[in-house]
Amino acid sequence: MAQTLALSLLILVLALCIPWTQGSDGGGQDCCLKYSRRKIPYSIVRGYRRQEPSLGCTVSAILFLPRKRSQPELCANPEEGWVQKLMKCLDQSAASGKQSPDCRKSRGTSKPGRKGKGSKGWKRTDQTQVPRGP
Repeated sequence: MAQTLALSLLILVLALCIPWTQGSDGGGQDCCLKYSRRKIPYSIVRGYRRQEPSLGCTVSAILFLPRKRSQPELCANPEEGWVQKLMKCLDQSAASGKQSPDCRKSRGTSKPGRKGKGSKGWKRTDQTQVPRGP
């Protein structure tokens, strides 16, 4: 009787411990399978983390954390120059608490062919136009 109770207790303990040992890697992790084709703007990210093949994922990648927590992480190729620059900008802003001027998009010049605010498509002329007629 004591042996049956001890054996039952041992089986119960093993049944409860097995799920804990299987999930001891920190839980399920989403892996990037492909990289973003577009450059990710500094204004929409708040940080990043690295993905390494040694941690169970097939490719190494940088996962950018979006400012809106409801949006998914954005995957990028760590070998690309714009990715390294964006990581550097995020590191600088985290260390100093301020946004670096090199990281912001310059707004000083407008794009050619674009109309300014409030122009409504009208051209402004200084000369009065005389109607042409016969």
